[in-house]
Amino acid sequence: MPKTKNKEKKEVPGQIQGISGKSSASAGRSYSPTDKSEISSERWDFDSILKVVPFIIYVFLPPLFKYEIEYVWSKISVAYISLAFAGIVLAYIALKSKKIYFNLPKTFIPVVLFLFLGTASAIWAYNPYKTQNLAVMIAPGVLAYITLQFFLFQRKEIKAIAFFSAISASIVSGYGFLQVLGVFPMPPDQYGNPNPITTFGLSNFAVEYLLTVFPIILAFAFVEKNIIMKVLFASSSTITFIYIVASKNRAGWVGLITFIIFFSLIYLAHITRRIPLSRISKYLSLGVLATCIFLFIFFTQTKFGDVMVARFKSFVEVGPGSSVSTRLLAWSGGLEMIKENPIIGVGGGNFEIYSWKYAPRLLDENTIFTNTRVDKAHNEFLQIFVDLGIVGFGIFISIIFIILKIYLDIFSKAREFRKEEEDLFFIATGLFLGIISLLASASFNFSLQWPGSVLMFWANLGLLELIHSYIFGQKPIELEINKRLVALLPGLGVFIASLGAPCIDGIPFCTKETGFSQFSCQVKRKVCRASIGFFAARNLMLAEIYYRIAQWQKRFRNFDISERYYLASLKHDNPAERTYYDLAYLYLGKFGGVLNQRTIDLLEQTIKYVPYFGKGVRELGNMYVQLGQIDKGIEYLLRSTDSNPANIPEAYALVANAYFMKGDYQKAIEYGQKALEEIENSPSWKYYKLPLPDRVFDVNSVKFMAYFAIGASYAEFKDYDMAEKYLELAKSIKPQDMRVLINLSTVYINKGEFDKAEEILNSFEPQDFREKGAKFFNLASLYAAKGDREKAFEYLKAASEVDPSLFDRAFRDKYLKNILKNEN
Repeated sequence: MPKTKNKEKKEVPGQIQGISGKSSASAGRSYSPTDKSEISSERWDFDSILKVVPFIIYVFLPPLFKYEIEYVWSKISVAYISLAFAGIVLAYIALKSKKIYFNLPKTFIPVVLFLFLGTASAIWAYNPYKTQNLAVMIAPGVLAYITLQFFLFQRKEIKAIAFFSAISASIVSGYGFLQVLGVFPMPPDQYGNPNPITTFGLSNFAVEYLLTVFPIILAFAFVEKNIIMKVLFASSSTITFIYIVASKNRAGWVGLITFIIFFSLIYLAHITRRIPLSRISKYLSLGVLATCIFLFIFFTQTKFGDVMVARFKSFVEVGPGSSVSTRLLAWSGGLEMIKENPIIGVGGGNFEIYSWKYAPRLLDENTIFTNTRVDKAHNEFLQIFVDLGIVGFGIFISIIFIILKIYLDIFSKAREFRKEEEDLFFIATGLFLGIISLLASASFNFSLQWPGSVLMFWANLGLLELIHSYIFGQKPIELEINKRLVALLPGLGVFIASLGAPCIDGIPFCTKETGFSQFSCQVKRKVCRASIGFFAARNLMLAEIYYRIAQWQKRFRNFDISERYYLASLKHDNPAERTYYDLAYLYLGKFGGVLNQRTIDLLEQTIKYVPYFGKGVRELGNMYVQLGQIDKGIEYLLRSTDSNPANIPEAYALVANAYFMKGDYQKAIEYGQKALEEIENSPSWKYYKLPLPDRVFDVNSVKFMAYFAIGASYAEFKDYDMAEKYLELAKSIKPQDMRVLINLSTVYINKGEFDKAEEILNSFEPQDFREKGAKFFNLASLYAAKGDREKAFEYLKAASEVDPSLFDRAFRDKYLKNILKNEN
């Protein structure tokens, strides 16, 4: 704590009011760093208002954005703007007072190490841009944590932040609660179930945010003296509590139960310092009994209680689509990643990429049932371990232990407080419980990778550090500045970090020019890709908006407009592999399904960024087969089976057909059988007798490809009985497929079952010259086998007119070659 050395010449600057609470009018008066009456001062001056406004924006606006377009990055953008404003305010106050104050947090070193390791992990991450995207999400919270240590907020400023948090929480909770009551429609979530979707989108995102602000709002409901403010805080905490319960979000309930347990124990331990336990045991017993009776009646006699019980049961049910099964399978995939990357992990944000490879097949199939894909661990502790290894996990756990130590210190110190001094203790308890509740919820969700919850987690930690410093009289670092430029540095640092690289036109596309212009473009491109801050968040927001417009336009086959928006999305993204993938298929649709090099190049780009995207690799392999590059196509198709396991049966069926086209009939039979075995080995079918939905893959289509490849290959080996078996199975799935009908007619001709062959050949009209030539050729062979030379020559002539090569083929047909020899 700085002290005034020359009482007559030096003013106590507004900056120091975070500790002393003095205005310039009180300059020169001595003070004690532990004078809690000063910390609790309700007096406002211009500097205090300036300091608190950016953080009011920070806590008030992001939670209120509606979810129609891309609320994730728009929320983060607003947080960056508020912190850029805070940087300007910090520069102004430091310049005005010619001093810089900084409270050194207990968690500062591990937080810096954690950030450094997370940033450095881009070096060894498979896709460093995933790391950058995650950094853009987390950075505003950490910047808030650091900026708070410069501002040194006192009680009134923390109350102002809590007040606006209470308003935001009331709006978020109130809107969701009115949906539960039926005032507003309750839209379906990603599983198709009605869900109270608020300004955060899905209820779990809103609940995770509310878990961080509810305890601090409740704390001010306890400590506030003004009756109007007390009612406002109490009302907000009540509606927030009700929404967290009514939202039916199980991870949120875990956080809420954690809050209730910790709050009850802390409050009981606190009041027993002044009131013996023996005096309150009677009331405590009655309270526990009344609570148990209420809960029993609520859960057994009310409709909503039944719903809650059913939701709790589903938390432990095992089976396709169940919450616990999904998480257990995701966690098992995460553990496999840890086994192979135990020390420094796979790189920040790279769990998503590796999840394609390590996800168990049952998870891959189960999540498709719900039209989702688990690209996060749904357990922040496990995900941090996966991303940053045991080193990063150890650092993060050390932060949590320091938080616990900080609060235990505050709790121990609180026994020395007078009754009127308990405000800081309750405020600290609210901040601590917000952190702990979110961490409990994070054991079942990705709470530290979502706006709202991640923003408030770090802000709560920063405020808790400040209160700990006040209570223990920790002096902030004081730097007396004589040069204006030096005084501006902290504020400018926050301002620049909040804005990031000014990539207002997105990420530049470098042309093929050489020389300095090419070099400077490449440098700018790398800076833009690696930057965090407002411009990075803005670019990601625009990328998402352009992407969705492109998708919408493609749906209406406005290919040129769609292409323009896809390219705009790529220019602003960092990058999104899905945009490359969808753009490739746009070109495929634009050119009537005809493959071109642009389509191939875009799919190559996609798998470059997401190498374990099995479906994308499979599609690329299939395209190479269609282009006639069969060996390369087979290579990609087999590579696709290394990941995305629900993709395996279709990949094997495509490989079987590729080998048939190549003329390797033994391999075609082998992989056709593998495809059929993989369908039977589907965990969904094997364990639960649930057929895979079409959006995984069309099981009948895969079976058809496998049956045809096997049957046609057996026909080439002249094993006509096996050929008939599999081709008939293929025909049962697609009765009018020309390839099957023509090959099956060939089998029946060679088996001497001429009536069946003739029936098949007369059952369809050819659609193109190949089908027409094949039909006429088989009719020629059929009539030659039946001894009708006239008709045989008639159809052979017709076939040869369609495709001259068929005449030469006739000399290899066992029936036609005989009549041709006799003719000669």
